[in-house]
Amino acid sequence: MMATREELIQFLETNVLIPVENHPLADTKIRRKVHETRRRLNLLRSAEKVEEFFWHSMSSDRGIDSYTRITRIGAPTFEDVRAGFKTLCGR
Repeated sequence: MMATREELIQFLETNVLIPVENHPLADTKIRRKVHETRRRLNLLRSAEKVEEFFWHSMSSDRGIDSYTRITRIGAPTFEDVRAGFKTLCGR
């Protein structure tokens, strides 16, 4: 693992969570999903756990629902930053 837990979370905050949360078309449901994602990320205790969460969230029902909703408004998703996240993890 190249990046620290904090660096991975900051990457997701900067590139996905904040832009989605501040998007003018983001509704209450989307903002709640961002808040829940942020809460869950902050409970993780290592960079490896953040990486696991990232990859798992894209294939979970919750993650797919989030992707669909966020894509509809044209905001960035985890899928959009996948390559950068993977590089940050040293993969």
